[in-house]
Amino acid sequence: MMTRDEAYNLICDLNEEAHSATYNEWEEAGDDEGLLEDASYSQAEEFTRLFDLLEEDKKSAILHWAENDEDFAEEFNSWRIEE
Repeated sequence: MMTRDEAYNLICDLNEEAHSATYNEWEEAGDDEGLLEDASYSQAEEFTRLFDLLEEDKKSAILHWAENDEDFAEEFNSWRIEE
């Protein structure tokens, strides 16, 4: 199983990839609070999609750390859309 650091690095990479995929939305949002909220939701959708594409063992490891480490869970859960 992945270490906490490996799992954390993986979710950070996923979040960065999700941000890159939604970069134009963030740029267009500027200071508009409603558009910023939309961009944030789009990024969370993309993060969730990328997470769902991971191999089962990687998803299981991430979910393990999300269940057993409060700090890990706080970030992970703030970046995804729970189903």
